[in-house]
Amino acid sequence: MTTVVDKGAWSFYVDTGGTFTDCLGCSPDGKWFRAKVLSRGSLSAEAVEQTADRTLKISKTDNWPEDFPVGFTLKVAGEENFSTRITRWDASSQELILQDSLPAGVDLPIAIELESGWEAPVLGMRLILARQGLDWKSIDAEMRLATTRCTNALLEGKGTEPVLLITSGFGDLLEIGDQRRLGLFDLIPQKRKILTQDIIEIDERMDRDGLVLTPPNYKEIQEIASDLVSSGKTIAVVSFLHSCRNPEHELQVAQILSEAGFRKVVVSSSIYNFPKWLPRLESGVVEAYLSDVLDDYLDQVQDAFDQNDSLWVMSSAGGLQKRSKYRAIDSLLSGPAAGVVGAGSIAKSAGLEDFINLDMGGTSTDVSRYSGNYGYQSPHQVGDARIASTALKIETVAAGGGSICRVENGLLRVGPESAGAHPGPACYGFGGPLCLTDINLLLGRLSLDDFSTPVFPQASRKRLDEMILSSGKSTEDLLHGFLAVANDAMANAIRKISIEEGYDPANHALVAFGGAGGQHACGVAELLGMDRVLLPKDSGLLSAYGLSCARVERLIDQPVLGNLVTEEIRGLEQGMIARGKAELEEMGEPGEVIEKRAFIRLVGQDSSLEIIYQEPESLASLYQKKFEQVFGYFPSHAKIELYSLRIRIASPTVLSQGETFSCKGQLVNVSGTNGMDRTAIKPDQIYSGPLLVADSFSTLWVAEGWTVRSGSQGSLLLERNQECQGVQKEMPAVARRELFSSRFLCLAEEMGTQLERTALSTNVRERFDFSCALLDERGYLVANAPHIPVHLGAMGVFTRSLMKEFPQLSKGDILVANHPAFGGSHLPDVSVLAPVFGDGGEPICFLANRAHHAEIGGVSPGSMPAGSSTLEQEGVVLFPQYLFEKGESRMDQIEKLLQQAEYPSRQVSENLADLSAQVASLRYGIDTMEQLITEYGDNEITQQMDALREESSLSCRHFLEGFGDAVLSGSQSLDDGDRIELQVSMQGGSAIFDFTGTAPARDDNLNATEAIVHSAVCYCLRILIGSNLPLNEGLLEPVSLILPADSLLNPAFSSDASQSPGVAGGNVEISQRLVDLILSTVFQEVACSQGTMNNVTFGNDRFSHYETLGGGSGARVGQEGTSAVQVHMTNTAITDPEILETRFPVRLVAFRRRVGSGGEGTWSGGDGIEREYLFEEETKLSLLTQSRVQAPQGISGGEPGLCGEQFLIRKDGKQEVLSSLEQAIAYPGDRLLIRTPGGGGAGEADLLA
Repeated sequence: MTTVVDKGAWSFYVDTGGTFTDCLGCSPDGKWFRAKVLSRGSLSAEAVEQTADRTLKISKTDNWPEDFPVGFTLKVAGEENFSTRITRWDASSQELILQDSLPAGVDLPIAIELESGWEAPVLGMRLILARQGLDWKSIDAEMRLATTRCTNALLEGKGTEPVLLITSGFGDLLEIGDQRRLGLFDLIPQKRKILTQDIIEIDERMDRDGLVLTPPNYKEIQEIASDLVSSGKTIAVVSFLHSCRNPEHELQVAQILSEAGFRKVVVSSSIYNFPKWLPRLESGVVEAYLSDVLDDYLDQVQDAFDQNDSLWVMSSAGGLQKRSKYRAIDSLLSGPAAGVVGAGSIAKSAGLEDFINLDMGGTSTDVSRYSGNYGYQSPHQVGDARIASTALKIETVAAGGGSICRVENGLLRVGPESAGAHPGPACYGFGGPLCLTDINLLLGRLSLDDFSTPVFPQASRKRLDEMILSSGKSTEDLLHGFLAVANDAMANAIRKISIEEGYDPANHALVAFGGAGGQHACGVAELLGMDRVLLPKDSGLLSAYGLSCARVERLIDQPVLGNLVTEEIRGLEQGMIARGKAELEEMGEPGEVIEKRAFIRLVGQDSSLEIIYQEPESLASLYQKKFEQVFGYFPSHAKIELYSLRIRIASPTVLSQGETFSCKGQLVNVSGTNGMDRTAIKPDQIYSGPLLVADSFSTLWVAEGWTVRSGSQGSLLLERNQECQGVQKEMPAVARRELFSSRFLCLAEEMGTQLERTALSTNVRERFDFSCALLDERGYLVANAPHIPVHLGAMGVFTRSLMKEFPQLSKGDILVANHPAFGGSHLPDVSVLAPVFGDGGEPICFLANRAHHAEIGGVSPGSMPAGSSTLEQEGVVLFPQYLFEKGESRMDQIEKLLQQAEYPSRQVSENLADLSAQVASLRYGIDTMEQLITEYGDNEITQQMDALREESSLSCRHFLEGFGDAVLSGSQSLDDGDRIELQVSMQGGSAIFDFTGTAPARDDNLNATEAIVHSAVCYCLRILIGSNLPLNEGLLEPVSLILPADSLLNPAFSSDASQSPGVAGGNVEISQRLVDLILSTVFQEVACSQGTMNNVTFGNDRFSHYETLGGGSGARVGQEGTSAVQVHMTNTAITDPEILETRFPVRLVAFRRRVGSGGEGTWSGGDGIEREYLFEEETKLSLLTQSRVQAPQGISGGEPGLCGEQFLIRKDGKQEVLSSLEQAIAYPGDRLLIRTPGGGGAGEADLLA
């Protein structure tokens, strides 16, 4: 280890995790000492005998010094109401003397806990010093700290709610967020929890360039501030629209609040100085919410030192900060970041250039990748909170030692629920559930003698026996099945940070650490084709070690939003470097430039590409090269802009000693042993698995087919035997269904990530209006990523339609279509399809995706015209055709169609770019699927797809059987009175959904298709069944659909688009009414939601923009509806207010909750939204909406929600009412006000009294 210490002082490196706190101490003479304590500031042990009335004999004490725990509080497992003070500890006899007697009936041996009353870092430090016979008061020391204290407070809701002062008109922006719900299939949508309810709107306004439109009334704000302080408020956040351009208003208001007596005021522009208001606002609120938690915690740690500047804290970006400069939002990933730094230091000293880190702790596993450099992310997410600060790119999966193992619907599940630090896994002895740690213990993969807390195997066995009895599964099936499911979850997380970004994990080594990382390293590596695993020295304490080699650093970000002008960039760099070095000097450290990154994009796009560079002259060529790598081409005449710069400035590198591994070694036979101590492995020896290797803080399982050797610095290198390389181990039979289901779903998600990453349009990259799917050899949906529900059930209809048109497909073929007669929805939704071949000549599955193109032609910009009556008027019609034929591109033919149609696309280059992204997504999926086929064979893949679909089919049959022989019926009306009728006849586990009686096809564009009806019925059945099932067409196998010919659900299409009915509104509006009809009117599970997507399109010859607005969800008996949220068949994000105003000649006047619009009842429906735009140029408007006449109905006596309404308010104040389907022209100064519907209520309102 490299020693980084003041020669006259002790140095401590402490990582506080969710369960344990890891401590390393380095003495003034460079010797290292270790300790691990519970993060609650406690020690744990096992009481084995009561030798006298108030005397307990203890085992597994982790070398407590004489009288060290005197004054601690003792607690006993299972005795929640008992605690007593420790009056003496005799280390020689291992006896505790208690102030009080134990309660009667306590059975020994039993787990005990000794609460110190100190924060865990202080306890760990003092324990290390006491073992050396030192009094902590007698030494000089400094500490480097990483902590999850703020993370835990955020997840558990234990912060302090701040007051939020925000621009008038946007008081509900935190609640609305980007409108998206968390889970697609929740009957009542769930949203992110907001961290304050105390919100004050301030009448002030800046424009997009930071010019003042309305100054704040500072005198009025002084009065508000005084009243707030008088009411006990002391923490505030100030966040104003466009403060990133001009923070003057925020700073002035913050000063008033501070002068009035607020002790903490967070200014959002100081958190995130870039255009995008919502992440800046959310980050400011999180910072304020956690400020007390952080300050109280660090104060208690700091009090353990005499010096005020002796505490350094790790940031989520991997650099150290002085306590005085540290922010709560910088701490949220500090522990994982320290692990990444430590792993990187050791891996690079061992000669590894590309590696993936696997950090497995008590509650979760963190994975990260190093491929020449580390990746960063901003914003990043912790729990439900989105944080705008920069962090190392770390993927977290809920598969830690404390992850709860259970059997659900006959399937094995590991996590995401965790037993936490208390009660912990069953083996901790505090009555916890069966967890992954218990599984490893029962499999012999955990050393009882070396575990860092007392372990009770009998408690693990008891929980397992209970599960065997309840599930009917065998011991072996459960143990090996749970292990396989956990390994697969971790492997999937690694795929997300490697394969999805164009890196093959097989070309990387795996660096495993954390208390449990070594137990799973071989299994995870095998799943990913990785042949080398490095287990660092002190792997169980590696995050603490990472603190010892971390550097003091600053990331300086500078928004630019300008052209690539070399001299201007150099000037910006100089200012940034000077600022960064000055900040390091202020902390007593020299600084040097470590890395420069530029974020560059095409003009008009929101997402940038990240370029690591040396000199600014190279930026244009580097950007073009990376663009071509990601997108496969570079657009001619492209205009590019520099979005921002980031320069990393840090203190000098802490050099680690190089580590070598002998190329030769003696093979040592250890068969028959129960394991060995890590220190017994010598550099000149090689050991073969299976083998258990343990030290005091971690355990390594060397699997069969692997060898292990020691390096010159104590790391262990595991290598897979050559004959085993590339060989996939047999999946445990009991877990095959879960593992293949996970792999299929992961494939669809990875395709979606690839599409999002490579698409150009805002609709894909920002609004996430796309979906990806896997279908079987007959074209039936098997698995999909949780994207847009209205797309997903339609994928099967689309695939089967194209299979009929192209019965003989070849490898390399990719088909494209958007025609509604062939499984399409509306024309902007362009779908592509590719077959995947196995050993035979026929496809064994298909991959498809569908993306909403922001522009596809038609009579109005945005291709969602309210007044269209024919398909031709809605845009370019793509009949089924080749996009690639046997690998040869037909893109030029598509380009001609887009350019030469009657109403051509206004954004042909963007269409082609997004089509290229869709193709890239499919090709990624094909490669992944072909690997699965190679590993498991055609028959296995086919059988598992059939099994997954059959699982959904059986669940649907069981659901329908619950109704016996029953007939349910109902109808829903559109705003003009046209009705959709449905009768559901159920018998013997099957059902007929008969839509006979539905109104005929319409002359406007509110016509749906068979594909849309499939999607709606499939989605509703998934929700009604309620199980955690993948949405696939197995749900429809027990169901027959009757769609009357030439009705608005099944219109007749001609080969001539000018003679075919319009469908622009059918996909978005009729789909929502179908869901309300099924869930609310027929099955009466929940009141009607808003029943519309509130489609708003505006533009002119220069620009176009399309968005859908959320509204209120319906209530159900026992649960209120959710306000201001996307419901049912859509879940697209809405454009950020600052991005909207920066990109388009429009000003957003207000975006708020429509209070009181939800239907009244015992449980109220959710409220809708009010959104008001002011136009600065002549703009054509198109509104496709419903529920403006027919109100969303309640259930069980609940009142209906309010209808939506929309107005065009002219510059002179004249107000024009707009109908459900409306086109209009807005002139400069005109405003569009939209109020979306509320959801219906549940139960009679007077029952509340």
